[in-house]
Amino acid sequence: MNELNRAIGELTAEVRGLRRDVQEDRQTSANHRQGVREELANIVLRQTHLEADLSSLKHKVDAHEQVTVEIKTLRTKAEGAGTVGRWLIRFGIGVVTLAGWIVGGYTWLTGRPPP
Repeated sequence: MNELNRAIGELTAEVRGLRRDVQEDRQTSANHRQGVREELANIVLRQTHLEADLSSLKHKVDAHEQVTVEIKTLRTKAEGAGTVGRWLIRFGIGVVTLAGWIVGGYTWLTGRPPP
């Protein structure tokens, strides 16, 4: 009977040890899950900040795109104006040259400068 009581005592001690181990495991798991929840909350917060920053960056890029389009349009207009300016200068040179020839011809024919 002593042997049976000793076996039951050992089993009881073993069960108590297992209960203690299970409780420690539960506490460890609860602490770990709490840490995971906190990290997940931090990740969600960082993702929210990234989304806000990305949205802000998108608006800035859209604004820069509008300015870029305007600059390209102005550059095209300036190139066209430069071409027109070059043709006007050439035309002016031609008019002055023709006037010079006419004055020279008049002076040569009449012997005196034009009136």
